[in-house]
Amino acid sequence: MSRGKVRRISRAAAICAAALFAAPGFAGEEAFVTCQNGNTVAVVDLDRMSVAAKLEIPGNPVGVAVTPDGTTVFVTSSEGKTLSVIDAAQRKLIKTILLKGGPFGVAVHPSGSPVYVTDWFEHRVFVVSPGKGGIEAEVSVGNSPSGIAVSADGATIVTADRDSDRLSFIDAKTLTVRGSAKTGSRPFGVTIDDATHRVFTANVASNSVTVADLDSGNVLAEVKTGERPYAVALASGKAFVTNQYAGTLSVFDANTYEPLAEIETGQYPEGIAASADGKFIYVANWFDNVLMKIDAVSLKAVGKVETANGPRAFGAFIRRVP
Repeated sequence: MSRGKVRRISRAAAICAAALFAAPGFAGEEAFVTCQNGNTVAVVDLDRMSVAAKLEIPGNPVGVAVTPDGTTVFVTSSEGKTLSVIDAAQRKLIKTILLKGGPFGVAVHPSGSPVYVTDWFEHRVFVVSPGKGGIEAEVSVGNSPSGIAVSADGATIVTADRDSDRLSFIDAKTLTVRGSAKTGSRPFGVTIDDATHRVFTANVASNSVTVADLDSGNVLAEVKTGERPYAVALASGKAFVTNQYAGTLSVFDANTYEPLAEIETGQYPEGIAASADGKFIYVANWFDNVLMKIDAVSLKAVGKVETANGPRAFGAFIRRVP
């Protein structure tokens, strides 16, 4: 073999090696939309805004969480009292974990385990090992915990305790409640802004969003919204809030808390999430059976797709596709 050929082959090998060891890219995003009335999880290709698959998940699926690496999806079924484990790439149910009480909200540790599930009936959080397939611990919180989120460093778990009008801050290492924050009336969905160490929760009975400091629990703001706010997503320096009864999104500046817009949605918007790049917002409309796509800059609807009956998508339902 000539030296020229050797150099060309070596150069090509070096390029291939650099590509292999470069930071992984992502092919796109898809949504795993829990559809409570249809006992279905609809998998939506978010680039094409089309349903790629439908998975049968019994027991009225509501809560949803995707692991940061995009490999696994966890779904709570409130009536079935289960946590379903889904292989995201194969779009296949691989395990059903029996819980108890009223499992509702779900979040997953950044490492992919454990999984945290709120128990609406018995006022606690289940700490679940997906590998072992069972509950490893329980943490008592306020009454009727609904939404739940975990900080990006995995150190803090936050629950919205609906009937106690408070947030609970749980130390993920010791599994003890280290503090709480007073909210408006009936907090529901909860979202953590890791960049600023703030927590946003939608208060369904006081038509407001409470913003609290993640570390101290101090309340920073109370922002008015439309009627019956359910959950919050953050993108492009803005907070987007689904208003169930109003059929709108309230949009406000995430830093100054000044109101920016009201966007019409379908009927009874509930679950909401932002794309990884912050360019789009996705909204599940429970009564319309539709997932909407909204441009986070222009604040215009740019797409929608019919899912299955009763989409709720309560939680972090977007997966980045490797």
